[in-house]
Amino acid sequence: MSHQDLLTSLADLLDRLDPPPAHLAAQAQQALAERCEADLSRLLTDSAHTTRGGTRGTDCVRTMRFTDLDLHLEPTATGLHVTGLARAGSQAVTHWPGGTVTTDIDSAGWFHVDHVPPGPIRFVLRQGGHLYRATRWFVA
Repeated sequence: MSHQDLLTSLADLLDRLDPPPAHLAAQAQQALAERCEADLSRLLTDSAHTTRGGTRGTDCVRTMRFTDLDLHLEPTATGLHVTGLARAGSQAVTHWPGGTVTTDIDSAGWFHVDHVPPGPIRFVLRQGGHLYRATRWFVA
């Protein structure tokens, strides 16, 4: 038996005894599709990297600028309040582990999202139902 045959047998055994949850596989497929279909928006500035030491805290607002998107992340008692200004797209999709919310972008390019849990998040801009641009995952 070759090393590859052994690894394949072990993988099959694990899949039968402890299969991955169906929702996890669906989330992974969705993330892969978004990663492949949407172009990455490059990070230009992040106040978390430019704020002087000792001034960051839980009540500080974080601003981020990407090539197609400006973000203003403000901590509240119920999570983050996000204000975004998109330079393209008709919808903004906010992703975090275990959740997603889709918000319409108004005619001036603005959108707002409330109750975003602190932690890993990413934003995807959609245009006409198709993925357009996406940020990388980052921790807010």
